[in-house]
Amino acid sequence: MRLRRFEEHLEVGFPKMLDPWHPALSEGRTLYPKRRVTAGRPDRLLKSGQHSRKLGAVVQKGAWRGMPIYTLTLEERATCPRTCKVWSTCFGNSMNFAERIEHGPELEEGLDVELRYLARQHRRGFVARLHVLGDFYSVAYVKHWACWLALIPQLHVFGYTAWQPDTEIGAAVRNLRTAQWDRFAVRTSGAPAGEPRTVVLPRVTDQNTIDGAIVCPAQSGRSACCATCALCWSTKRDIAFMPH
Repeated sequence: MRLRRFEEHLEVGFPKMLDPWHPALSEGRTLYPKRRVTAGRPDRLLKSGQHSRKLGAVVQKGAWRGMPIYTLTLEERATCPRTCKVWSTCFGNSMNFAERIEHGPELEEGLDVELRYLARQHRRGFVARLHVLGDFYSVAYVKHWACWLALIPQLHVFGYTAWQPDTEIGAAVRNLRTAQWDRFAVRTSGAPAGEPRTVVLPRVTDQNTIDGAIVCPAQSGRSACCATCALCWSTKRDIAFMPH
């Protein structure tokens, strides 16, 4: 029954594929440029996971139990590698209401202020989900996260990157992940075997595991959301995502 509901969801427009000649692809930008905002405009850069049904507000299990989740949304494609396997089918194509924060120094300055504020608010720790849309856009930006992890012990990070380990940005992410997996659980999408990674399945499935990878429990219905699952930061096994 869960599989049938998911397939019905796909039939109404997910994933949304752009034509190869669409300017959003050639220009490397979002499909919704009017939803770009400067880092100084939103009240908060890091938004509570309570606004996302897929994430959840507070981690319910594992080593990070009790920590609230916050999300950061950048601009898809503008911060992503063109080699991303979902360049034309990014789920951001269907997120016409999401605010995309413009990347750069103003973002980094704002994050520094907010992360320190959240550390004071959540002495026992909090989680930053990077990135709902977008990706790490420079080596310097990755180094900022390394500094924040060193200076803010309450900070914990999980997320995904399409930058492969043989790129400068991908190598910087891998090095930080290797050094601090317990607080920087960022998986590489489609990385070679041996890396903490995610894989995208070619079809919807009702299986729990495929070729050794755990099918995302939040997608398969075995868990309500990320907050009730915790696998992405508590195991280094491959996580498989169904098309979405």
